[in-house]
Amino acid sequence: MSQSQQKYDRTSFILVVDDDNTLLKFFKIHLNKFFSKVIVVKNAKEAIESLREKTIDLVISDINMPRIDGFQLMKRVRKHDTAIPVLLISGALLNKDEEDLLNEADGYLRKPFNVDQLHDFINNGLLRREKMKQLASLVSDKKQLRNLLKGTVKIEKVIKKDQQDEAKALLDEISQVA
Repeated sequence: MSQSQQKYDRTSFILVVDDDNTLLKFFKIHLNKFFSKVIVVKNAKEAIESLREKTIDLVISDINMPRIDGFQLMKRVRKHDTAIPVLLISGALLNKDEEDLLNEADGYLRKPFNVDQLHDFINNGLLRREKMKQLASLVSDKKQLRNLLKGTVKIEKVIKKDQQDEAKALLDEISQVA
C-alpha cells in the first residue's frame, strides 16, 4: 500500500528517537502530514521523559545511540507500558547478540528505507498496538502480557476461562502482523 493510501488515526502519539538530526527532521516533517502528535527526540533520556508525560502509541528508535541504545530503551518502554510497540531502525551491521535481541522488538527496519517501507512499518506497529491493548484488557497481571506474547506463560494462568477464546484470537492476529 502506498503512503497516499494509508489511513491512520491522526491522534496516535508517535515517538521517534534518533541521534541523527537530519533523520529526526525528516520524521517530524513527513509524519506530521499523517499524525497530529509526532514527538522527535535525540536520545533515550528524552524519550523516557516523553513516555512519562504523554500516552505514547508507538516508539520508533534507532538502535545505535550513545549512552542508552535502542535495545535498552525498548526494555524501559516495556517496563513503562508493555503494550507499546517498539520498532527499531538501524543502518549499521548488527552483531549476533543484537540480531538475537531483534526478536524482542515489534519490528525492524534497515536504513536506508523508503517512505512506503516506513508507512508499512508504522501501520503494522499501530495495528499491533490496538490488538495488544485489547489483549492487555483481558490479562489479569499486566506484567505477564509480554510473556503471553512470547509463549512463556500459559493463557490459562493469566486470562479468565470465559475470555480465553478471545485472547487466543488476538494472539493469533498479533502474530500475523509482520
